[in-house]
Amino acid sequence: MAVQVIEGNLIKIVEDGDVDEILRELKNFTGYIKLSIKRENSFEEGYIFLKGGVTVGYYYNYGDIEAFGERAKEYIEKMKRDRPLIEVYEYTLEKLNTMRDIYREIFVDRDEEVAEKEVEDEEHLPYYDIVLTIPEGKPLKMNVGRDYKEYLEGYTLVEIFKKDEEGYKKGYVVYKDKTPILAAYEHNGKVLFGKEACKMIKKLLDSPDIVVDIFEYNRDKVEILLDYYPEMALVDIESLEREEEGVESTEEEGEEEVIQEENIVLDKEELLKKLNITLPDEESIERIIKSVFEPSPEELEGIRKDLEEKIVSYLKNCKEVEDFEVDLEVYYRDGYYCDCKVKIKPAPFFKLILYRGRLFKPIDAEKIKEDIENIISQYVIDIHPNVEVEIV
Repeated sequence: MAVQVIEGNLIKIVEDGDVDEILRELKNFTGYIKLSIKRENSFEEGYIFLKGGVTVGYYYNYGDIEAFGERAKEYIEKMKRDRPLIEVYEYTLEKLNTMRDIYREIFVDRDEEVAEKEVEDEEHLPYYDIVLTIPEGKPLKMNVGRDYKEYLEGYTLVEIFKKDEEGYKKGYVVYKDKTPILAAYEHNGKVLFGKEACKMIKKLLDSPDIVVDIFEYNRDKVEILLDYYPEMALVDIESLEREEEGVESTEEEGEEEVIQEENIVLDKEELLKKLNITLPDEESIERIIKSVFEPSPEELEGIRKDLEEKIVSYLKNCKEVEDFEVDLEVYYRDGYYCDCKVKIKPAPFFKLILYRGRLFKPIDAEKIKEDIENIISQYVIDIHPNVEVEIV
C-alpha cells in the first residue's frame, strides 16, 4: 500500500525546474518537495523531506515500485534529470515528527552527521568548565525569532536557546542599543566568552528550532557581569558610553575602570557598595544579592504567558485533539517551576482503531504529557515541569 504523505502547506509549484537549485534555496526550511512525472496512465512520484534545510528522508512510488530512504534516493536522482513538476510544501515540526513516527523507513539519520561536524568545529575553542550565572531581566519580547534586532533599545539581553539530542546550547548577548557589548555561549555546562562566543552564537542563529527571547536590562547588571566574567566584553563599554553621550567620564566611572582593569571579583560587601546600599547584617545582604537574580512577579507572568502560548500552539496543531483547556502557573523557589494542568477532548477520528488498513492507538495522554514537558524544559531558562493531562 502506498504511503499516505501528510499534506503540508503548499508554498510554490515549479514546472520544468531544477530540483537541486530549489533545494539550495530552502535554507532553514522544514517540509517536503514532491516531484511528479506523467508516465503513460499514471504518475511517477518522489518525495524529499527536509528539516531545517537538511535532507532527512526520501520516498518513491511508481506502479509496482515503492522505495524508501537511500533506495528511494536513487530513483529520485534519476527523476531529476527529466525536469519533473516540483511542488514545495511546508511542515510544522509536529507534522514532520508524525511522519517520522508512522513511516520510519522513509527517514535517514542526518542529525548524527550534523552533530559530528559541530563537535569537530568546536573542539579547538577555549571552553571554560564553569557554572555560568546570568542575572535575569524583565521579559521584553519573547520568542521573536531572528527579527530580534528590531526590538533593541537601551540595555537589552538577547537569549538564544536550542535543545536537541546532543543537549542544550545557549547564547547570551547584551546590547547597548544596537551595539553588542557582552557575549557568552554555553553548551552542556561548558562556556565560551567574547568573540569566540559570538562565532558559536552566529552558528546557533543559523540553525532551526531556536528560541530567541529579549529581556530589559540595566547598567547595574552589566557591571555585575563584567565583574564576574570580564572575558564577556566585546567593546570598551565606558568609551562607548562617553562617545554616545558626548561627556567626560566622571570620577566614579574612573574608579569603576580601575576595578575592571584589576579584575577584582565582587564579594557581597563590594556589590552593595556598587549598588549604593548599606545594610547592617548578613541576612539583609543575602536578600539584596538574591533580589538581583530572582525574577519579579512581572517577569514570572511574562514567562507564564509565553509558555502558555507555546503549549496552546502545540495543542492546536495536534490532530488528535478537538478541544482543550490549559491551566498554567510559573513560580520561583531557588529555581523556576511550572505547574501545568491540561484537559483534552479527543478528535472523533482518534476514537477509531483501524483506518485505511493501518492500526492507530487512541489518543496517547502520556505522549502529549511528554511533549508539553519538553516544551517547558526547552525554554530559554531552566524550568522544572510538573504536567498533568486529563482526557475528558
